[in-house]
This record gives sequence, structure tokens and C-alpha cells, in this order.
Amino acid sequence: MGSGSSVPIKMPTDGAHLHAFSSLNNGKLDDFYQVETTKLGEGAYGSVWKAVHKSTNALRAIKAIDRRKITDGERFETEVDIQCALDHPNIVQLYEVFVDAMKVYLVMELCNGGQLFDRIMEEAEKNGGNAFDERGAATYMQQILGAMSYLHKNDFVHRDVKPENLLLQSRDPDAPVKVIDFGCAREYKVGSGRTMRKIPTKVTPYYVAPEILQERYDEKCDVWGCGVICYILLCGYPPFFGETDGDILQMVKKGAFTFPSQDWDGTSPEAKECISQMLTLNATNRPSAAKMLEHRWLDKNAEAPKGKPPNDLCGNLKKFNEGSRMKKVALTLIAQQLKNEDLEQLRSAFLVLDKNKDGTLSIEEIQKGMADSALEIPPDLIEIMKNLDGSGRIDYTEFIAATLSQKQYLQKEVLWSAFRVFDKDGTGKITKQELGAILKEQADGEAIRDMVSEVDLGGDGEISFDEFVTLMEKGVVLK
Repeated sequence: MGSGSSVPIKMPTDGAHLHAFSSLNNGKLDDFYQVETTKLGEGAYGSVWKAVHKSTNALRAIKAIDRRKITDGERFETEVDIQCALDHPNIVQLYEVFVDAMKVYLVMELCNGGQLFDRIMEEAEKNGGNAFDERGAATYMQQILGAMSYLHKNDFVHRDVKPENLLLQSRDPDAPVKVIDFGCAREYKVGSGRTMRKIPTKVTPYYVAPEILQERYDEKCDVWGCGVICYILLCGYPPFFGETDGDILQMVKKGAFTFPSQDWDGTSPEAKECISQMLTLNATNRPSAAKMLEHRWLDKNAEAPKGKPPNDLCGNLKKFNEGSRMKKVALTLIAQQLKNEDLEQLRSAFLVLDKNKDGTLSIEEIQKGMADSALEIPPDLIEIMKNLDGSGRIDYTEFIAATLSQKQYLQKEVLWSAFRVFDKDGTGKITKQELGAILKEQADGEAIRDMVSEVDLGGDGEISFDEFVTLMEKGVVLK
């Protein structure tokens, strides 16, 4: 891609998931965000800045990328496409993309707790060499493996799992981990029996899986990276090391590592077993991320999420299910726009219900969560779940959208913020073309026509802000 070329942002086309919108915003970044003057960080392709959404006051991170430095446009598109498609509590969210003559701006979830790598170093220094205790290490590993399990179930592979690509959401001791940097990620049909052959462009010797070096690998290369991270979390140094990168890679290829007694004698056999399974040299025999999440060490040591399902969970799901498609999409957009602190309670409820940590809720998980909280399970729960989006499962953002309170989503500034996402050209009207663009559907198709006509009270073929507010207030008992 030359310096004068445009960056065509292609978006995911999986219409089954309500959260997977086109995130390309044709407006100007400054119209929507107040960008702070102090940089959060600097990378090879550009800088990261802190910003505030002008309508909702939500804090965001803006990654400003110099278009002249994007030498591989296709790879960059793939990175953006993959991040747009992802929806997991432990994967950093990409909210929207702006493009101008000089730069591409990725508006992302703000994580200001620093890299997990830095936290490991802090803990090792504090504890005289050792890093985290088993409870802390297991809690982080459950979150990281949960994110990998989600990626693999959705046919993506990260291929660059390392502590530098794991951010902490805040400086709080119990802040969750967020997986970042999908520059090496790619789509891969898990279970197909085929292998990837191309070595990612920026492998890090300490964390690269041996099968990547052999140029025959699958999604389990991510599990190997998780094993290396788990080892470091518990002792503060990597299992494979050497004077040079070549020395390290030789050790990786052999897959031979030890648990030196001076640092590991106080560590449980279950923890060592968990690491050894993830660092199984033969990838065929290495457990999957989903299987590793069932390991007894994680089950016994990882800190259980705090919270409980909302008392009116099924009522909310039913109401969401019965709402028009336009209202569901609007609520999902609002769920993506709100501040993290406003969603903390709902996020905790989701984590409590998500027993296998894969970022989606099954019928069984909701039934068990409700039973554990002594909530009455309605006889039509299975029907409600199956009708949500046809998948019989609830995505993370879908759950947040369905359980938002009226007080949260009926705030005028929140509604205006969501409306402006639809109203790409800023005319104060949502057109069929704009709705089709954001949902990646034909603007003149029946589905888009139906969505507009159910809201278009004036009959002009467009949706005004007043009509949008009327839609959101429909069925709401205003106090």
C-alpha cells in the first residue's frame, strides 16, 4: 500500500451476531471524541491517546496509525476485521474506526493498568524473585485461556500470545486481563485437520511454539504460549532461555524444561501438571484451551467471579427477544457505548454464569446459574434462548444489551450517541442506506425496509431522532 492509497476497511459479515456491526465511522474523530494531549504509548505504527466520548463521557483509547507506515494493507484489514468480530470480556474491544488523509484511528477499550509483563516484574521484585501466588496465577490463566477458547471456537488463532500482549484493565489488584494485538492473528478452521505453515512475522523466541518453527501448526500454538505465561507467572522467568535468540529457539524445539527446586518446591504438583500439559511438545497430544479450562488446578485456585444473575434475568431476556430488530440493534449499540463502570454489575453477572469461560452463555449455564441463585426458571427459557439470535447462545454484548436497565438506556445523551452511530452523514435522519451499511445488508432489501417502516412514524422513509426515542420508549413503564 503506497502512501497515497486509501485503507479499505472490510467488516465481518456474520449477521448471526448482533454485536458485529460495521465500525467504520465516516465522520471526523474530533466531532465525537475529545482527545487528550498526553500520549499513553508509542509503537512502530503510531501513538495511543486517551479520549473521552463527547456524548457519553466514556473513556476510550485511540490508536492513531500513520497510513504511510501500513505497508501490508491486507494484513492490516485482517487485524481490524478480526477485532471487530470479537466479543469476550477478556479481549479488548474495538468500538469504531475513523480514517482521514493521514491516519487511521482505532477507537478501543481503555486499559490503563499496564502490561501483564510489567505486573509480573513488579510482583517478582516485591516477592524476592517469585511472581504471583497460585491463586493469582490461576485467576489470570483462567481469563487468558477463556479468551483463547473463545477465539478457537470462533475459528481464529492469535499466534502471538505473550505477556506484552496482555493488558490489565486498571491498576486495581483484581483488574481483569485483556488480550490485545491481533496483528499476527488469522482465521483458521479449527478441527479441519489442515495446518498453518507460514511463520508469523514477529515471533518472540521465549513464547513461540515449537511446531510454528517446524512450519506445521494449528490453534494449539496459542495453548503453548499460555503454558509459557503460566510458568513465568509463578516464578518470574521463562522455561526456555539462552544467551541468544538462536539458543532459546533450540531449547524450544527440544521442548525440555525443568522446575528448579529453589523456586518451585513450594508450588503444588497440580500447578506443575497444568503447565506441563500446556507445554506438551507434540501438539497433537497437547490439550485444547477449552480442555485446559477444566484442569483441577484452575478449578481449585482461580478466584471465583463475584456477583449473581439479575433477579429479573428471564423477564429481561424475554422482553429483549420480543422487541423489534431495530430496538435490539440499538440496545446492543448502547451496550457498546456506555462506560465500563456503569456496566460492572452486569459484567460480573455474565462472568458468574459463564462457567466454561468461553464468552458465551448456553441454556445449561443460565439454568445452572439461576438454580444456584435460587431463581425461578421459567418453562419457556429454552424457547427464549433459541429465539434470541437463532444460535441458542447469548454473546457477551448481547447479554449486556438484554439486561440494561431503562434508566441506563433511556438517558437522552446515550440515545443521541447511539443515534449518531446510525446517522453516518450527520443529517439528523437514519436512512435505509445508513442502516444497511452498519448491518452489512442490502439497503433495498426487505429486512432493512421492515426495520425502517416499523419506526418511521412520519412515513418519509427515514428515521428521525424523535422517532428513534419513541421506539426505545415503547413498552417502557415511565415513572
